[in-house]
Amino acid sequence: MILKKLNLTHFRNYNKENIVFKPGTNILFGKNGQGKTNILESIYYLSLTKSFRTNTEQNLILNTEDFFRIQGQFLNEQDREMDVSIAYSPTDGKRLTYNNQRVLKFSDYIGQIPIVLLAPSDLEISQGGPYRRRQFLDIMLSQASQLYLHHQLQFRRALKQRNQLLQEENVYHDVLNSWDEALVQQGTLVIEKRLEAIEKLDSIVKEYYKLLSGTEDKVKLVYRSSFPLKDAEDIAIAFRNILFKQREKDLQLKTTTIGPHRDDILFLINGKALRWVGSQGEHKTFIISLKMAEYQFLRNIQHRLPLLLFDDIFGELDAGRITNMISTLSEIGQVFITTTSPYFWGKIKSWEGNTSFYEIESGRIREAETV
Repeated sequence: MILKKLNLTHFRNYNKENIVFKPGTNILFGKNGQGKTNILESIYYLSLTKSFRTNTEQNLILNTEDFFRIQGQFLNEQDREMDVSIAYSPTDGKRLTYNNQRVLKFSDYIGQIPIVLLAPSDLEISQGGPYRRRQFLDIMLSQASQLYLHHQLQFRRALKQRNQLLQEENVYHDVLNSWDEALVQQGTLVIEKRLEAIEKLDSIVKEYYKLLSGTEDKVKLVYRSSFPLKDAEDIAIAFRNILFKQREKDLQLKTTTIGPHRDDILFLINGKALRWVGSQGEHKTFIISLKMAEYQFLRNIQHRLPLLLFDDIFGELDAGRITNMISTLSEIGQVFITTTSPYFWGKIKSWEGNTSFYEIESGRIREAETV
């Protein structure tokens, strides 16, 4: 997947900007606060119809304006052009068009432009709470499978309805039973797909961690369910039974305490929880390995190359680790990298890929000949 052209209108600090990108590695450089991350955010938004920095679309509109629009022209592996446009205004809401056809159900579009983002905030995946790890897994799987996204959305709907019912003064147990069954049906499929994904990610993360760290440390990913799991075929039975056992507790707390919305992923290093024993360097290496594994997972499932976004991460890595990481990018498609200084590229001796440089200053972008 290649992003050929990006047009921004009233997005963040960009008034009107038209950018032509090239295959290979595109390096966006400039001082802090000039709009480098905003470019990555716009590309991410075109892919997933949401920002990775805010949940409020109003924050994306340029000051004094009343709407924003992002347009992208992509080229897929079959050399077929794909045109995507997303516009938002407080009065009209969000409007998505794909190849000049309006998309009313955004979930039908997700996965058309596969994407992987690595940003400094991703350290929260290993250092933060379970929500960030579930979010990582759900975003990846939603891009890989529209069926997974469908079951996830249906599970959330059933969960919302069940929680609303639990908060009522008089709860009708026959109605609660029906929502329990909806949770079991949708939640079981969500858990099964997550378990399959963790098994695949685990082997890839191991390879990348060894390559990037240069150590013999052993890392492992383990899916931790909120209720005991034995065999995949028993998930529905176990889920149904535990929901029944937990019903009185759920009624007292007025919320659903068991299910995939409470699950977690354990990241282990040498048999211990990375979250508690890992150094800052080990966390960084693990997250980079995890994101590269996400890329390989999506590539293997979709049989196309996702876009890869690196937001200001290279300044924190030593030359050896950068070289190890970049050496894998020769097998990867289009990459976008933001940095305050493009001269970090001089640290890398083994890179032979196509590289283009773009200087960003005060919401304007221009292609630089060289640095």
